[in-house]
Formats: sequence, C-alpha cells, structure tokens
Amino acid sequence: MTNEELLQIIETTVKAGFIQLNLNSKKLTVLPAEIRQLSKLEELDLSDNQLIELPAEIGQLTNLRLLHLKDNQLKVLPPEIGQLSNLRGLDLKRNKITVLPTEIGQLIHLRQLTFQNNQLSNLPPEINQLSNLTALSLHNNQLSSLPPEIRQLSNLIRLYLHDNQLSSLPPEISQLSNLTELSLHDNQLSSLPPEISQLSSLTKLSLHNNQLSSLPPEISRLSNLRELYLDNNPQLSSPPPEIVELGTQAILTYLRKRLEGSQRQWVSKLLVVGEGGVGKTSLLRALRGEEFDTQESTTHGIEIKSLELNHPTQAVTMQLNTWDFGGQDIYHATHQFFLTNRSLFLLAWNARLGFEQGKLYYWLDTIKALAPESPILLVATHIDERDADLPLRELRDKYPQIVKHCKISSKTSRGIEEIRQAIAEVAAKLPLMGEIWPTSWLNAANAIRNEAKKYITPQQLWDIMAKSQVVDSQEVLARWLHELGEILYFQDNEELNDTVILKPQWVTEYISKVLESEDVINRKGIFTRQEMNQLWRDLEPFMRDHFLRLMERFDLSYRISESPALSLVVERLPLDTPDYQQEWQQIKQTGECNEISMKFQLNTIPAGIPTWFIARQHRFTTSKHWRNGVLFADYEQKHLALVQAFPRDRYLQLTVRGAYPQNFFALLKDGIEVTLRRFPGLWDTMQLKIPCLGHNGKPCSHEFDYKQVQQRSQRKKLTIECPKATEDEDVSVIELLQGLDWTIKDAVLDSLKDLKKSNDEIKDKLDETKNKVDSLLELTQREFTKAFRRQQATIDSHCPNVFELRLRSGKAWQKNLTGQKLDLQLYCQAPGCWHPTQEGGLYEINEPAKWLKVTAPYISKLFRVLRYTAPIVGPFISLLNEEDYEKFFKNDLEFTKELAAKLPELKESEDLELADKIARGEDLDPERADGAALRALRQLLDEKDPQQHWGGLKNVLTPEGHYLWLCEHHAAEYKR
Repeated sequence: MTNEELLQIIETTVKAGFIQLNLNSKKLTVLPAEIRQLSKLEELDLSDNQLIELPAEIGQLTNLRLLHLKDNQLKVLPPEIGQLSNLRGLDLKRNKITVLPTEIGQLIHLRQLTFQNNQLSNLPPEINQLSNLTALSLHNNQLSSLPPEIRQLSNLIRLYLHDNQLSSLPPEISQLSNLTELSLHDNQLSSLPPEISQLSSLTKLSLHNNQLSSLPPEISRLSNLRELYLDNNPQLSSPPPEIVELGTQAILTYLRKRLEGSQRQWVSKLLVVGEGGVGKTSLLRALRGEEFDTQESTTHGIEIKSLELNHPTQAVTMQLNTWDFGGQDIYHATHQFFLTNRSLFLLAWNARLGFEQGKLYYWLDTIKALAPESPILLVATHIDERDADLPLRELRDKYPQIVKHCKISSKTSRGIEEIRQAIAEVAAKLPLMGEIWPTSWLNAANAIRNEAKKYITPQQLWDIMAKSQVVDSQEVLARWLHELGEILYFQDNEELNDTVILKPQWVTEYISKVLESEDVINRKGIFTRQEMNQLWRDLEPFMRDHFLRLMERFDLSYRISESPALSLVVERLPLDTPDYQQEWQQIKQTGECNEISMKFQLNTIPAGIPTWFIARQHRFTTSKHWRNGVLFADYEQKHLALVQAFPRDRYLQLTVRGAYPQNFFALLKDGIEVTLRRFPGLWDTMQLKIPCLGHNGKPCSHEFDYKQVQQRSQRKKLTIECPKATEDEDVSVIELLQGLDWTIKDAVLDSLKDLKKSNDEIKDKLDETKNKVDSLLELTQREFTKAFRRQQATIDSHCPNVFELRLRSGKAWQKNLTGQKLDLQLYCQAPGCWHPTQEGGLYEINEPAKWLKVTAPYISKLFRVLRYTAPIVGPFISLLNEEDYEKFFKNDLEFTKELAAKLPELKESEDLELADKIARGEDLDPERADGAALRALRQLLDEKDPQQHWGGLKNVLTPEGHYLWLCEHHAAEYKR
C-alpha cells in the first residue's frame, strides 16, 4: 500500500467516524504522522506488515482499546505508547523488541499483553502498575529472571513464560492468587520456591523440559491443580520417573505423602551378567567376604542376595540387591525383564578364555539396548590364571557407559577390595540411591519386602499397606512397586489382577524349568499340560495357571487355539526355516496384490526379538514360524505378512501382501514397535527404511530413509528424488507413506470419503469397493485411538474417549449453548466397528458451553473420523431392530456433523476471551490440549458414573499397545 493510499484511508475513516480500522497485511513500512487524526478509533490492526518503528503520534489515539502489532519488524516502542490509557489489549508478538519502555506501566486498564517471540531480556519494574492485567504472554523471549514486582499483578489469570532462560523464580510469584495457568516449560529451572504452593487457584502448571531435580512437596497443597507436566527433566528424582509416568494425580499423591514425612532409602540394584561359567557367583561371594567354593554350581535363572557397602562420602550404609543371572543363552530372553535402567551392571568375563569368548560386545550391546543410562563395570575374572588383555579404549569409545575395568581373582581375593571400592563410588551416584520416599510408603514397602509369602491377594496387600497408614494412596504405591520390579501386580489385567507376586525372581525360577525342559525342546517348543503339571508339581493348580498366564503376558508363550491344552514356548522354536514360500508366493495369484515393506535397522538383535513379537501377535498365526521369523495372515486370510530377523545384519523386515495391505501392515508395525520399545537404547537409535516404489513398472533396489520421507510430507512436498532413477522420475511421498504413517491422514480420510460416496452410489455395493472401505475404516479408527495412547496410560485421563453428542431437547442447534441440554453417548472402540453402547453410557452434560471450550479441539478430531462410521449390526447390538437402529444412528451422526461444523464458530465466539484464543491457537501444544480434553471427559464420567460402569465398556490393552474401550463382545476377541 502506498503512502497516498494510506492517507486516503485515514481521511475516510475520520470522516465516517469509524471506530475500527484493519490495516493488516498491507506491506506497510512506516506510519505517517497523520495517524494522530484517528482519535476516535477503538481498535487498530497493523498486524503482518513491515513496520520498523511507530511514530510518536500513536500516543494521541487515546480512545484505542485494542492495538494489534504482531508480525512486524519493530525493535522499540515509543514512550508515547504510555498515553493510550484506555487500552485493553496490546498484541506485539513476533517482533524484534529488546526492551519495554518504562511508560508501559501507564497502561493501567490493560487486560491482555501478548509479547511472545521477541528478544526481551528483562522486564521493567513498572510492569507492576498493570494491576488489571489478566493474561500476560512473554514466552519465546530471552528472560533470565523476573522482577519481584510481578507480585502486584494481582488480577493475572494466565502467565506464559515458557521458552525463556529462567533459572529460578522469585518467591513473590506466590502472591498471584488468581493465577489459573502458569507455563514455565523449556527454561533452565533447577528448583521451585516452596511458596508456589500459595497459588491456590492454579489449575495448570507446565514444567517440562527444565533442569529440575525435585519438586517442593508443598505443591501438593494446590487443591485445584489438574494438569502438571514434568517430562524431560533429566535430573528429576522426586517425584521419581515411575510416578511422573502415572500422571498428575499420582504426582500430587506422592508429594502429599512426602509432606506428611519422608526419608531417604539407600537401596539400589547391582546386576551381574556375563556368559555362563565366568565366575559371577564366586565374585559376589568374594564381595560379601565369603569363602571361595571350588564346587560352586552353575546358576539357573536368577539368584538375589544383598551386599552392604559404606557410602564413600556419607555416614550411611548402602544396600545393593545383587541379581546374579544365569549366563546360558536360553535364559537371556527372560533376564531382560529385570535388566532395568538406573541400576549398576557388573559385566564379568574370564581372562583365561579371553574377551571374545566372553561375548563382551554382545553383552554390552544388550545392556546399551535395555539400560542406556546405567553405568557398567567390566570385571575380568580368573586373573590368577592369566592376565586380562582387553581393547579398553575401543570399548569405551563405543560404549561410554563403561566407567571402569577391574581385574580380580575370587580364588585368591586379588583385586576384591579395589572392586568393592569402585562399586561403592559408582553406586553412590545411582538415581535410586538415597531416593526420597514418603515415610509411610517406605514403611509399607519394607513390610511387603519382609513378607515371607511369595504371593498374596490384593486385599492382603492393601491390609499390609494400611498397617503402615497407607490408606488413600494404595493403588499409586502398588503401581510404583510394580514399575520398580519389586512386585508383580498387573492391576489392569483381569486374568492376572487376582494375585500379587512378592518375589518376582520366583517366577523366573519356574519359567527356567520350562525353558530347560527336554520335553519342550524335543517337541520344538510345545508345552503340554502334562509337562506343566510335572515341572510345576509343587505349585497349587491355580498358581500353575497364573504362571502360565504370566508367561503369556511376558510374550514367552501362547496357547494354541486348535488345542487349548497346549502352549507354544517361542524361545524353543526351531532355528530351521519351514517351507512358507509356496503360500507366500501364491497370494500374488489370487487377484489384485499390493505390497508394503519396511526395514527396522538396529544396533543389535537382542534375545526376545522377534520371538516376543511372534507370541504377542499369535492370533494371526499360520503355524509357519521359526526362531527368526514368522508368516502371519489376517482374520479373513486375504493378506499375508512375513516378518524376519537377520541377526548378523542387525535388522528386522516386515512385508505385507494383499489387495489392501495398509491396515494389516499398520497393525503389525505397531506390534513390532511395542516390542522394540522394551529396549530404550535400541529404540532411540533405530533407523527405518522403506523401499522405492519402482520406476516405469520396474522394481528399484533403493531404500528411502523413513524420517526423510516424513519430513518431506511435513513440509508439504509431494515427491522425493530417487538416486537410482535412470530418468527424472520422482517418487510420490503420499504413496510411499500409505499405510506407514498417520501424518498423511488427510489423504486417507479423503480416500475414505470418495470410496464411501462411490460405494453408496452403487446399489449392489461391489465387494471390491466395500472391502477397501472396510479396510480403510478400520485403519482410520485404530490410528485415531492410537494417537491418544500416551494420555490413556495416565490415571487422570484413562477413560473411554470415543463418543457422540446429541441434543437432549431435540431442538435445532443454537450457537449460544446457554440453557441447552447435551447428552454424551459412549461408543465401543472396536476398530472398523465403532458403535454406541447398549446398556448405559449415556450422560448429560450440565454446562455444555463450558465443557466444549475445553474439549472442542479434541472433538473436532474425533468427529472428523466419526462421520465415516456406518451403522453396523451384529450381536453387540441387541436393543433395537436393524431399521430403527439405522435411523437412530443416522440422527446422531447428522447432529454430530452439524455440531462439528459449528465448533470453529464456537471457538471464535465472544464468550472466549483473547487469552483463550492465544491458548487454543498457534501457541497450543496439540498433545497437551488433547490431554486437557480427556481429563475433562474423565471428570465428567466420574461425576455422572462414579462406579465407572461406562456403558459396560472394558479397557483392553491390545498386543499392539492400543488402549481400546470395548463392549463385552469385542473384548472377548482379545482374551488369550
């Protein structure tokens, strides 16, 4: 816009007496002094221009209430800005301002100050004069501290300070008694003042991505706090990470119990690993001061004892629970459940036989995969027979976890005192050593540890806790002890939650008997009930069944569907490959056949891969399986999947063939990823490769890096170059990612929309089109529920999350929801078969407008998928006949469609303040918004249905790691 055009607009505005002027996106570089003529203006929008400065005359617009200056090049504000005494909202985000003028304090009526994405390094003390401020956005600046004067912003409701350089908070922040939301993530905070507990109105506190080592327990006094984010604080020990994973309420419960009293526990784990016969048990005997036993027998399974050492700097005795692992290959898969992070590893090798014989690289790869943050002491044994020769520098370069190499002889005690001191020094620095426990919890934990019984009922567990005054936090403590590996109690598994195992190593002892069984070996993994009754004859019958279910839970075996009295122990599958090629090639001849493939490149192939996956996905078995591979088929036998592990080349390959392989592929890919996530060090370094689609009908050997293709998709690039293409022929990004990545969900949903439309137009509903619709629908619905897997894993938001909304009054939809009644109808979440619950699951929403404010972003996503749902009739629908059900279903979805169309309008309606727009707009973290919505949903369901009947829906954690809330009919499909 030219200066002449701008002057003409100013003149016209003055003559017409307009009180609003929109000049955004006009490429303005300067404002003329004539701007002062707009003295009656109440709102001026200068956003998205190229302004470097503002003229002093801006101060003469004294009637201005809203001033929008975002997305310019402003470096300073003129002092005259302070003359805008009627200003209510000032938006300055995404400029280059380094300092606020002291005159900012004269804007005493200001309610909203939006100043994120500038270069501000400090706040002027005069900011304390903005006593009417309700929302202050200062994130993405360079603030290193806050002035104590901030305490005078007594009306502040929302304060956004994330993405700065704050290392501490002034105690005076506690005086912001009206604050409901405080965003401090992505700073450098190492601690919080205890006074923060005085923010009695606070409902949301974001602290993730900082340097916090502990939280003041006083935070538990924040009775209105509903959202507390703590992830990615690497040094955080109180609350411990296992508690953080359980969500806000578990964190507050832990801190509340700490406030009642706490003490440190000087206990941790010492894991001794290595090949069989290297002297691990003799080493531990020597460390405990026991005599050398020349007749020491080989360890079978795991042996747990205790080792006490003096703390190197404090007057306390440390207790290390020593786990002595049998070194035979067959035990490796079962040991991996106990090779946990935050422990100290002793990796023993026999100096007489050499480090190659000790398979040090294999063991170091395994520890790195399972416990990438744990320190490792290398221990050369038998040095009385031969000196230890080791490429230590090379090993340390590749495995930085190695802290020391010790040389010992258990027979002569040479080097024992040195290794004892080395263990003490490293153990003193372990995260669990000196960990703070609530006193009542620690007393309860010690009582559980001292219990002579190997297993008890849940009620007996609660009784033990109650004797230590743990009454209102029993479930959280039980979950923590389970996550620490001190007990085995699967609270959410209906087949296992009737028993609490107090001695987990006891389980491995009996599993080891199965793995060593000659009968199981000779039968190539078949475990009969006769053999079970023989091997486990000293167990009561119900415990034999429980142990068998534990083996299934650990993915070590599964029951053969054709013969329920038989189980297949996957660690005893033969290495030899069966003849699967005929079946694998024959599917190409059955009609249209497409193929999707992915390679999982790993640092190592540890024990349990792919056998755990074979057990986990056994419902798709074709009985073609071996130690390093399997051939699966989907339920309809229309798609085949080949999964192979190549240990020497260190990769897994998943390939699916069939007419519409995307759905089956996505399901199995999730199953592989669940298995690989058990190995955090493996998961973090994994590389995914996808094959090129070929060129001009000819195959291509090139493999694309999956992340690079994803990045192309995120940048809205339609193609990617193949270096092996002979001509200038790029490959479609969307086609490469079909069935691989849910980030292209828009393309999937559009395809589903087109297919359903064409399918509806064809009266006879061609099978081919219908099959594709069904396949895409199942994929779409499963991927939707998968997207909220993390939120479903926390206590706060663990609830059914697929539903529709319907008007209770039956009247037309109104923009103003005040006085209207909405009902929420829960759905069974069976992928491809979503349907309303039939017994209950219908709840009234008392304050729809308020509830929709919080849940609108999530509901928009849900309705986008829900609109493709079809009224499927089956044994799970029993209350209505088919015709009435379709009418009922159609009416609900019509209202759903209408409401979904209105949600954008609702989010922009006048009853949402500017701060809400900020919070729900560009600066919103979608994952956290979804978390807030699911917490609001859980709160509603708890209020309306405190017994948690929830329409009879049962929570099922599928083998692929999806949390599904299913009706009784569909839940039965997942029972082993």
